[in-house]
Amino acid sequence: MKKLCLLFTASLGMIQSTYAQATTMDLGPSWMNTFGDYFLGNKRVAANKGLSINLGDAWRALYDTETLRLVSVSKGEIEWGGTAWTGSHGSLVSFSSKDPLLSSANGFGWADGAGSFDDTRTLKGYGDMPHGKFSGHYRYGKEIILDYTIHGTQVLEMLSKTAESMTRSFQFGPRKQELTFVVSDSAESFVINGESAKSDKGLEIQVADGIKLTLARNSTSRLLATVPKGDAVLLAQIAFARGAKPAFSAKPNFTQLTSGGVGIWPETIVTEGKVSAEVGKPYVTDTLTLPTNNPWSANMRFGGFDFINADSAALSSWNGDVWVVSGLATDWKQLKWRRIAAGLFETFGVKVVNGIIHVRGRDQITQLIDLNADGETDHFKVFNRDVYVSPNFHEFAFDLETDKAGNFYFTKGAPVKAGGRNFDEIHPHHGIVAKISPDGKKFEVIATGLRTPGGMGVGPNGEITTGENEGTWQPACKLNFIRANQTPVFFGTEPTRHLPADVPFTEPMLYFPMDVDNSGGSQVWVPEGAEFGLKSGELIHLSYGQSSLYRILPTEYNGKLHGGAVKLPIRLESSAMRARFHPDSSLYVLGFRGWQTNAASEAAFHRVRYIKDEVLGLPEKMVISDQGISISFPSKLDAELVEDIQSYNVQRWDYVRGPEYGSGEFSVDQPDLAARKLALHSGSKSHRKRDTVKVESAKLSADGKTVELVFEGMKPCMGLKVSYDLEDTDGEIFKGDLHTTIYEK
Repeated sequence: MKKLCLLFTASLGMIQSTYAQATTMDLGPSWMNTFGDYFLGNKRVAANKGLSINLGDAWRALYDTETLRLVSVSKGEIEWGGTAWTGSHGSLVSFSSKDPLLSSANGFGWADGAGSFDDTRTLKGYGDMPHGKFSGHYRYGKEIILDYTIHGTQVLEMLSKTAESMTRSFQFGPRKQELTFVVSDSAESFVINGESAKSDKGLEIQVADGIKLTLARNSTSRLLATVPKGDAVLLAQIAFARGAKPAFSAKPNFTQLTSGGVGIWPETIVTEGKVSAEVGKPYVTDTLTLPTNNPWSANMRFGGFDFINADSAALSSWNGDVWVVSGLATDWKQLKWRRIAAGLFETFGVKVVNGIIHVRGRDQITQLIDLNADGETDHFKVFNRDVYVSPNFHEFAFDLETDKAGNFYFTKGAPVKAGGRNFDEIHPHHGIVAKISPDGKKFEVIATGLRTPGGMGVGPNGEITTGENEGTWQPACKLNFIRANQTPVFFGTEPTRHLPADVPFTEPMLYFPMDVDNSGGSQVWVPEGAEFGLKSGELIHLSYGQSSLYRILPTEYNGKLHGGAVKLPIRLESSAMRARFHPDSSLYVLGFRGWQTNAASEAAFHRVRYIKDEVLGLPEKMVISDQGISISFPSKLDAELVEDIQSYNVQRWDYVRGPEYGSGEFSVDQPDLAARKLALHSGSKSHRKRDTVKVESAKLSADGKTVELVFEGMKPCMGLKVSYDLEDTDGEIFKGDLHTTIYEK
């Protein structure tokens, strides 16, 4: 017990150290997140899709990219919260100033065609407003330039600080109508005098270049600005200060600012990779040493990656960084790391298409564009941002994949309440698989009913797979599978159904017991021609929770697709979260440690190589019959051991799917109906009753490679574990477990 306590204390200390580093990161000049702040002295959710701009000297501007409104300009410390930053399951990152220089009420930042600021969105409070859309932002040195459209007019906007004055500088494209936006909302009264306004708290605002200040109807505290219609491009400014006359910043050259500027992370960090010298194993694991010692205290919890080419890859982190590592095609003596972007929103997916890095954050898919070829991102261009985001801590957006037609896919979690049980308010995009067209313009939901799908995969024939975590309406972790054009489907979490009640539950390929997978990651298919010990087109499932990889053996039985899982003999330093095959046939695996994982280290990036001269003694085929199960191996087996029923141990059990968190294990042979009924209303995790299945006979097939097992009473079950201890005719030991689920007709 003492040793266990010490281990727990050490682990807790490492996690606390991780979060301490996250809150001291240099995030760069902008930061995308869900933010809170204080409005009229009261704390609020300020922006679901917020963009914070660092103005220097502890001044920050917060912009809501859904409502296109300047939320606040304030000076002060950050109140840290948020899962990625403190581990908190509920609190938000918030700006602490209770007396901001200026602030605006929640709602639209620009008036609609009728001059109204009323929220007319389909889901009030969420999503982009109908008459405007955020297009992304540019970075020029440490300056941030916003890019959005209002009533079809492109607007570029930059905020800057001069002494104690703040300036909003705009470039408006041709305007078919007047454009009216919110300057400030507060409890203070404004008096307008010509082209300036002053409040009773000393806030003074000046405008230039034809912008007019007005007060909202029946209000002395909502200050508006109107931009005249016109065909010519208009440069305009607003300056504001408290206790002093505002001073305008110099008018910016927006053409220059949006053409690529000076980099802010020029350093290249060199690490030496660790190439394994192990022998006698079918797989060896090499380690890419991460740039943990970097000038920005950047946290290395990478959650997504893709190859740019054979020599380099892009990696994204939970805390919003994107790095590029090069030197993959060399001897790994000098792996070169560059930080190319920062300040993105919980980036758990990367996909490189036609040389362009696409990053999946909670708020949007962003294209990272280097305008001047200096190795850093200058243009953070929106590719698609149709997904809804709420302040819930748990609705992570996982992974980013494409199919042969170029469509993009990702999964999104449900808004689990703190503690893991039940859900906050459900929105249309909670618990889904999303599909986005190759041009980014069409967003559709192809699967619903997910809880926490930690990753996904897209197969060579358009198959879609996802992992899933145990929890409410999910009795155990599992592997979901849908064929191309089978959509939309429902995967079992009733609150995130989003489909009619008569749409049936699409059952998984198999359920995983907790010691096999307690938190699922992505899936990856073995590509054509790869030499990895598995056949082309085979499916590999990653377990984030158990830091393991599993070979999946598909088979049809009773008209349904089943899957068997066998663990690959691969050792990792951290979790298995994402994996991609390199052109050289090796498999790169990425993972980090958050919670619900046995990962030994905070983060790791591995290359797994197959040593083809070594025997991979794993099952390579599974067939289910009405009498039992057949398992095929890669070489001829010792007949005496095969036909000795003592070489096997077989167990089976059921779960109960319902509104409680997860499920215990329940007897199939002697069903306890009262216990199963109770499990629908109260926790059953402590109920552990597996049946021992008698093996009546074991026969060796004619080719000498297949074990044909006959059970006493073959029955449907949600969990079936077949343990075997065999040898081939050369004396190689084949010992392991196969897990599957057996469905009835």
